[in-house]
Amino acid sequence: MKHIKIIASIVMLFAFIGTQQLMAQGQGKGKEKSVEVKQKGKEKAKQAKEELEQEAKQKKEKTQGKKEKIEKSKDQDRDPKLKEKKDKKEYKGKGNAYGRDKNGMSGREFGQMRSNEAKEKIEEQERNIREREDILRRGRERVKKANERIKESREKKEITDEEVKVKEEVIRKTNERLSELSKKIEEQKEKVKKDKEALSKILFPKEEK
Repeated sequence: MKHIKIIASIVMLFAFIGTQQLMAQGQGKGKEKSVEVKQKGKEKAKQAKEELEQEAKQKKEKTQGKKEKIEKSKDQDRDPKLKEKKDKKEYKGKGNAYGRDKNGMSGREFGQMRSNEAKEKIEEQERNIREREDILRRGRERVKKANERIKESREKKEITDEEVKVKEEVIRKTNERLSELSKKIEEQKEKVKKDKEALSKILFPKEEK
């Protein structure tokens, strides 16, 4: 969830930078052109915000579903009759290590299914990492270009010192968010690495000497 917030703030800052750049390009081309450029910037920012809000909503609903499932499990544990029923169901389903079936599967088949699920989870995490790395790369490119444009505009005296301060502050905040995202990506990479090592030990256990 924190990743979503960081990415959302980065996108909003990008939208602001883009709006400022469009407005700068529109200067000297008439009031009507300036209004049109400003409107385009607002629409772009609004679209980015709506997309991120939708993604955050989907994540929230998914998390809420998991919480409800956990709460339901807790309620069953508190009710003696429901707990007994739950324990019997779990006992019936267990036993993969003792030669019993798991939903019609042998212990080996069940183990294979669980390892496949673990692989899919790792692959999904790796996809998320690649997506975030792409956002990070594009973000750093935009910051670099924004800095170059500010420098050029300042040299040509197209913007005031006050405008320069505002733009530089936006870029500073964007850099902070990009650094946060970079840190989160490295943490996620480390987690995936450990998950892979754990899965490898299960799939390819070393023979004792």
